[in-house]
Formats: sequence, structure tokens, C-alpha cells
Amino acid sequence: MNPLIDPDEFFGEKMKRGIEWRYPALTVLLVGIIGAVSAYIVAELVIRAIMPELPPDATAIARIAPIFGAAVAVFMAFFMWFIYTAVFYVLSSFFGGEGEFKRLLQFTGYGFIPQIFSSLITLFLLRYTLSGIDFSIENPELFQQTLMSDPMMKYAAIVSMIFLIWSANIWMFAVKHARKMEMKQAALTVGIPIGLYVLYQIVSFIFLVE
Repeated sequence: MNPLIDPDEFFGEKMKRGIEWRYPALTVLLVGIIGAVSAYIVAELVIRAIMPELPPDATAIARIAPIFGAAVAVFMAFFMWFIYTAVFYVLSSFFGGEGEFKRLLQFTGYGFIPQIFSSLITLFLLRYTLSGIDFSIENPELFQQTLMSDPMMKYAAIVSMIFLIWSANIWMFAVKHARKMEMKQAALTVGIPIGLYVLYQIVSFIFLVE
């Protein structure tokens, strides 16, 4: 059994055991590491392009920007793990959910497994896109529009949404078991915030590419 194939049975079995953090934390860490690689690549290319224009006293700071960006990416993966869990915990309380926060935190971690595949695909598409981007563009907004208007980045955005919906499917069963809820209430608990986030991403993407 695993949460990708049969999350209902998977979490049902996990409820019979004690709380363990190794695999959920490893899952989130892998997402963070892949995100860190993406952040490092982008920052490295940008810094390399603008380095000749920087004053001497700013070059030392600029050189550590890729490392800082990578560290932030890892931190954000764990931060989002906590935020997703907190949102699910609060919303499920309105639907009569019961159960420990740490159990929900454990189960939510497994829902990040699809994000590993999503991050890998996005990394590949991003690397391909960056190879054809003109980093001499000085206007940050113009650079962002140029990047997001690339067909590969459109594909990356679509892929991210598809895998997020896959994660949401896992999270529904995670909430159902961790918070001892009916499936309908668990679906609302996960569907409301994820649906709003997907809608926000779609609107933001439309405005960026216009």
C-alpha cells in the first residue's frame, strides 16, 4: 500500500500505528532540495549576468545570493508543510474534526509526494527555458513577463496545478483519518483552500502573460 495508489487504506493502516516523522519529513525535504536546485540555478544565472554592472562592494553579497535562495527554498518547503496542516486543522474544526495536530502534520507530509515529481518536471522545464532567456534585460517586470510568456513555463504552471490536485486528493484522505471525519467534510476542508489557491494561480498567470 502507498498513498499514491490507495490513500484511504494507507492512512487507515497508519492510524493503527504510532506517529513517525521519517518518511513525511524526507518527502518534504526532497521537495525542498529540488526547489533549492531551481532557485540556485535561477539566481546563479541572473547574478552572472548583472555582476559586471554591480559596484565592487556589492559583488561579495551577490555571490552568496544563490546559496541564500537555495536555503530559503528548503525552509519554504517545511514552512508550507506546517501551513497546509494548520489550514486543514482549523477548517476541519469547523466541520467537527477531532484528532491531534501532530497526526495531521504527519499525514499531510505524505501528500507532498506528488510535489516531488512536479518539482522535477518544473526544474527540467525551467532549465530549458532559461537557456534561451536574455538576462541582460534590466527591467525586472519585463524579465518576468519574458520568462512567464515562454511556452515551457506555461506547461510548468499546468503541470504544477495537476500535481497539486493529486496532492489534494491524498490530503482529503489524510484529513479524513487524522481528524476522524466523513469524506464529504474532509473534501470541503481540503477543497476550499486548494481550490482558492489554484484559482489565484490561474488569475496570476493570466495577468503575467498578458
